[in-house]
Amino acid sequence: MDEPTTDLGEDALDAQIGYNLRRASALVLNDFAVEMTEASLRPVTYAMLAVIDGRPGIRAAELCRLLGMKSANMTPLLAELEERGLIERDDHAEDRRVKELSLTVAAKAAMPAWRRRVRRHEDRFLQRLTSMERATLLRLLRLIWADEAE
Repeated sequence: MDEPTTDLGEDALDAQIGYNLRRASALVLNDFAVEMTEASLRPVTYAMLAVIDGRPGIRAAELCRLLGMKSANMTPLLAELEERGLIERDDHAEDRRVKELSLTVAAKAAMPAWRRRVRRHEDRFLQRLTSMERATLLRLLRLIWADEAE
């Protein structure tokens, strides 16, 4: 349901970027939760697994940087994923204080199905957009947060 448009122009609620991002985010998060219920993955835990899958042996500090997270927020999530048998933390060959992250055999085997579910989820909530509009949206969203990840 669309919000009523008022004569406030750019001050109208439905003309504010933040409001529209929040509405879109709520839709995306709810749909993700439904799609990934069976896997018991949230967007943040899926993102962690996807990055670790693409970079086996990544250090937790680098994972934090790539995902724009604080170590204090990531530590319990890593513990959760390890407890669930989805990741392994191994000692670094040269510095035993450093842990390298990798997916377990079970998680590695499950990733293709999880990726398909995420693609299906994205296709569902982006169905009204053309492929060119999707690419534009992705480019514009990255412009908003890209400096944060550096």
